[in-house]
Formats: sequence, C-alpha cells, structure tokens
Amino acid sequence: MTFPLGPFPTSERLRFRLPSPNDAVFYQTLMSEPDYKRFIHDYGIDSPEDAATYIKSKSLVRFAAQGVGLWLVELKETGEPIGVCGLVVRKELKYPDLGFAFLSGHRGKGYGREAGQAVLDFSAGELNLRTLCAITHPDNDRSANLLLKLGFEPSGQRHLEEIGSTANYYVWKLRYVEAGLG
Repeated sequence: MTFPLGPFPTSERLRFRLPSPNDAVFYQTLMSEPDYKRFIHDYGIDSPEDAATYIKSKSLVRFAAQGVGLWLVELKETGEPIGVCGLVVRKELKYPDLGFAFLSGHRGKGYGREAGQAVLDFSAGELNLRTLCAITHPDNDRSANLLLKLGFEPSGQRHLEEIGSTANYYVWKLRYVEAGLG
C-alpha cells in the first residue's frame, strides 16, 4: 500500500497525521467510549491487537485507496492523540463525508470545531473540493450542532447500507465572497 505523504490539514493547536498500528491503545480507548459505540459504531475493539488490525485493514486501506481518510488528531503542544477527523469516501454518498470523533475528556474545548474547520479548509484549498457531506446518528445533537457551526446545512436523512442504519444528512458548499459584496 502507498499512502499520501502530505500535506495534511493543520490548525493553531492541532496536528493531523496518518494513523499507525502504534496508535492501537489510543484507538481502543476512543472506540470503546460509550458515545462512540452509540453514535458511530461498535466495531468490537476489545484489545490493542483488535485496534491495530482495524487501523491496518480499515483506516490505512482508505488512505491508500482514496488518498483521504480519518487522520489522527493530536495536540501540537504535547503530541497527545485526542481524536480523529477527516474525510470518508462512501459509495452510497455523492460527496466525501466529514467524519470526526474525540475522546470525551477533550470535548467542549473547541477541538472538534478547530479540526473540522481545518479539514474544510484543506478540502477546499488542497483537494479543490467544493461540496462535502456529513452524516450523524439522529440522536447525536452535539455532532449536529458542530456541523451547523461549520456551515453544513441539514438535507434530510439517508439510509446507508454501509452503516446499517438511517442517518441525518448534511451538506457543505464552498461559498465565495466577492470583494465588496460581503
């Protein structure tokens, strides 16, 4: 497999990088949190070995196949991993899907919004994407509110076979502001 070597999104406080099997303990912790299992999916990650397999067989495969995926997000200051954020290409959706998940101890500090905005900026600037989508569990008000703050607009619901359920669907379109027309 070959992986994109960069550039990757970046922000004031956060660094984005490809996940590695060395991140297995972090992935196990993140994917074992109750909100992750409830609102995203329960992948049955019960050990660091399970997490390393997930990273190799799912996360890295996406990057190799599509050049994008969910980057590991870490604090620039400490290098501590706090979540994942990026783009997921799904056959059932017309546009790349902005996805994110953060450890519960790092929520409410603006990291989700900062990471999401960094991916939007990267998508428009580096990838020349003009439209993205996002999906959320219908009961996930926190993620829905974040998407609205990032400029996504609700666009009904979609049933996705890939996730085996119906999700709320949002669309983001790059908007140009002409000088003097603001």
